[in-house]
Amino acid sequence: MNWPDAQLNEIKSRDDLAAYLQDLAKAVSDGHIALENPSTADFVDASARWTKAMDGFFKNVIEEPVPDSPSWAMIAAIFRAAVTYE
Repeated sequence: MNWPDAQLNEIKSRDDLAAYLQDLAKAVSDGHIALENPSTADFVDASARWTKAMDGFFKNVIEEPVPDSPSWAMIAAIFRAAVTYE
């Protein structure tokens, strides 16, 4: 799979995902990321909504069907979808 965010393409393992999420959290706390969903509940809700709607993303952006089993990169993409980089 070829993700439009190059960082996601590098995530191959659980350790890669953990490192990505730590970097994402640091970027948020350092103010390098403007959160579209500033509360935890809103962030989780946005992640859930993106997950439910990912068929359109896969069809239009990835140009493949949603895989039956998620990869570590797909899990990162769900978190990534709930934030906006400045």
